[in-house]
Amino acid sequence: MPNITTKVIDYDEFLKGIVVINKENYSLPNLIVGEDVNIDLSKDGKITRYFIKNPSNNRINPPCPIYDKCGGCSLLHIEYKEQLKIKTEYVEKLFFNEFDKIYEVSSCIGMEEAHYYRNKNQIVFKNIGQKLICGFYKEGTHEIIDYNKCYIQDEICDNIIQTIKDLMIKMHFKAYNEDNHSGIIRHILIKRSKTTKEVMVVIVTGSEFFPGSNNFVKALIAKHREITTVIHNVNTRSTSAILGEREKILYGKGLITDILLNNKFNISSKSFYQINSIQCAKLYTEAIKLANLSKEDTVLDAYCGVGTIGIVLAKYVKKVIGVEIVKDAVNDAIINAKINNIKNIHFFNADASEFIKNLAKRNEKIDIVIMDPPRSGSDQKFINAVLRLLPKKVIYISCNPLTQVRDLKLFLDKYNIKKIQPVDMFPHTKHVETVICLSQKTQK
Repeated sequence: MPNITTKVIDYDEFLKGIVVINKENYSLPNLIVGEDVNIDLSKDGKITRYFIKNPSNNRINPPCPIYDKCGGCSLLHIEYKEQLKIKTEYVEKLFFNEFDKIYEVSSCIGMEEAHYYRNKNQIVFKNIGQKLICGFYKEGTHEIIDYNKCYIQDEICDNIIQTIKDLMIKMHFKAYNEDNHSGIIRHILIKRSKTTKEVMVVIVTGSEFFPGSNNFVKALIAKHREITTVIHNVNTRSTSAILGEREKILYGKGLITDILLNNKFNISSKSFYQINSIQCAKLYTEAIKLANLSKEDTVLDAYCGVGTIGIVLAKYVKKVIGVEIVKDAVNDAIINAKINNIKNIHFFNADASEFIKNLAKRNEKIDIVIMDPPRSGSDQKFINAVLRLLPKKVIYISCNPLTQVRDLKLFLDKYNIKKIQPVDMFPHTKHVETVICLSQKTQK
């Protein structure tokens, strides 16, 4: 079996280490640039195993016992300050490679405490023989990795999960089996506000049948007084979706409240809300700073979701218009505006591209467009509509810089990239969020 030693030369788009073997690049997890790696190759040249010869000074021992099995925290072996440096440099290289131009990229904004930050936990349960396991799907598979503690999930939520597991065993509740449709509990979803400390537990079952639910909830509440509401959700679909359409409140008011930049937001079981609310506040603060808002501005918040950023910035401007295609999200946004007594914001349930095209046809003046599309990015139709509207600034927030740079190319005839600010929304993972200010070019 051939053995070679090579050096880690760079990171790929998933922040895996790149090594060169026989003039070909290979991406391998758990590596840091500059490390020497011993690699065993099979007779046909495939990598069979590898180990680090000289560890980087930035390498640490991951505290998580399932780090190498789960795949969720792929950077947990790297000092946090170095993670931020890697993410900053990744964005710099991406923009240079795509535009053949050096753009100044501000240092990635990190967390003071980079563990236990997730405010939403989704756990799947499964019986394997006589054993009940609960955990996460291994990255890219349907295999469940059993766990006791996660270093990026909320600690209180993790404790509740373990209590639910113990209660299921004690009360002889079987996990739902998606092959033969037997058993009861399919998933557990927990949301916790970092500010109000309210906790929502959503018990997802594979059918309407949930015998012993009252006793189960009573026992859970008795152990965890911090729980403020419990919901029974029914998901009978054979898909990867966690939640079904039907649900019933078993305890409490059916929602929790979080406070973000002095604004209250109601969070239901199905509400989309930023998973890291601490970093979300920093992200929105940066976006508002880049927009340089005034009391004369009208802002269009495209892909507005439940209205978070529009509500946060409403006090700085004349008017905010939010547009969102998901009807439930728009309903949540309207409620959130009411509870914050914000009257200069209006939400519309519509396709953003068509909505903006109609604004342009009516020659309505929009000063600033804020766009925060899904990971797949925006599309030509939407961007063409924005270019027709021609606001003075576009603030583009993205959870995927790869699709963001693709979209930015469509703006560059009429806009300049003025600022690129990465934000670490998900420490210890491969993900990085970026907020970018596009400023309209001076008309000649």
